[in-house]
Amino acid sequence: MEQSKQNSPSTPVEMEATLAELQALLEEKDQLLMASEKMAVLGQITAGIAHEINTPLGALKSNYDLFGRCIVKLKELSAGSDDSNNLKIQKLLEKIDQLNAVNIKASERIVQIVNSVRRYARQDDADPTDNDLIEIMNNTLAIVHHELKNRINLHLEFNSVPTVKGFPTQLSQVFLNILVNASHAIEDKGDIYVKTYTSAQNAVVEIRDTGKGMSPEKKDRIFEAGYTTKSSGVGMGLGLALVNKIINSHNGTIEVESKEDVGTTFRIFLPAHQ
Repeated sequence: MEQSKQNSPSTPVEMEATLAELQALLEEKDQLLMASEKMAVLGQITAGIAHEINTPLGALKSNYDLFGRCIVKLKELSAGSDDSNNLKIQKLLEKIDQLNAVNIKASERIVQIVNSVRRYARQDDADPTDNDLIEIMNNTLAIVHHELKNRINLHLEFNSVPTVKGFPTQLSQVFLNILVNASHAIEDKGDIYVKTYTSAQNAVVEIRDTGKGMSPEKKDRIFEAGYTTKSSGVGMGLGLALVNKIINSHNGTIEVESKEDVGTTFRIFLPAHQ
């Protein structure tokens, strides 16, 4: 009987290994679910904020239009006179007109940001839709503008690509995560290159940075949930795991090239919508 036990397969060991594997898989799924729920809540909050901003922004835009018409009328009333006071008033009105033009441009910029945020925060339809990747990328770039300005030179090369079937918010999240990671990889100043092109039957989005890059060992693990190359307290280690999951769910693939002290390139291949 004792001999039978000794010769039996190491079932408990195999079971323990299987259990550990299942536990790790469950933890990964939990982390991905938490991240997905967090993005959903963030989307709802962001959409609400965008709506709240739109109301006073509409009032400002209306006031700018009225303000501009008032300036024109005042110029007409003070024109045609050589009186020194009238000339001073004309100069002041010119200055006010210039400031009003700056305010209008600033308001238009806010409108662009709000619209981009609303598109990013919207809930995807139950069924996949036909998507323009360049439009999604432009909307995403408007959202991450604050991460890049005054520090990173952005180079865009948008070649025509076919539309892809999928969920626009999820695709935007892919671009957002990679762009933010690229920004964080550049410790001081640097460059990010965004390019679109067609390869075989795929629309390709390529994002390259001149950041610190990764060793081969780190590169091989970046799509693991919970793994991060960032410093403690920066990020959650969930971004690229979600990126990989989203690309897979869209029947696409993602390639990564990286070299330490040179930079990293992500290539996203998504099948063209036939």
